[in-house]
Amino acid sequence: ASALCSSALLSIPVSANEFDLRISDDAIHGNFAIFKEESNAQFGLGYFYKDEDDSINIMNIDLHTKGQTAIANLPTTVGIGFSANLFKEGSFKGSAVGIGGSVRVNIPESPGLSIETALHYAPSVLAFGDSDEFRRFRLQFNYRIIESADISLGYRYLNVGVEDINRNHTFESGAFLGLKLTF
Repeated sequence: ASALCSSALLSIPVSANEFDLRISDDAIHGNFAIFKEESNAQFGLGYFYKDEDDSINIMNIDLHTKGQTAIANLPTTVGIGFSANLFKEGSFKGSAVGIGGSVRVNIPESPGLSIETALHYAPSVLAFGDSDEFRRFRLQFNYRIIESADISLGYRYLNVGVEDINRNHTFESGAFLGLKLTF
């Protein structure tokens, strides 16, 4: 059965894979994304870790559809979908399924330069465990060094509502440096 599963996974046509790594002084987030050939579907798997007294661990599983459009005549890639998140900090544990997406705008006057943002929100009906809601936001500036590698500078915000006490808790709010490899 496992050999059949392995050969089925290996036979899925894939047109591109991406690996993103975003780091700050006390946090790291790695994300691997797979694009299916002849489809707009993108599947991603990621892990965020922050070194605190009670370390913060967040795993994300993403499913998006991506396509090309234009905003003010600028070439733009838009993704819309879901981000399932499992998180733990000390005894605080929860999960949430965020709805949202991303927008990446390329600047033709400056080849290789782009601005990218992503936002996912999970209301209380899609938040479980100790969480009441969940927000994930990212804004970054990218520069394509070579065809298969981008460097980035950005800001990320990860926030969760805490069930039963009606307050929010921020896992992360700060700047990061990033590297994206496409292969």
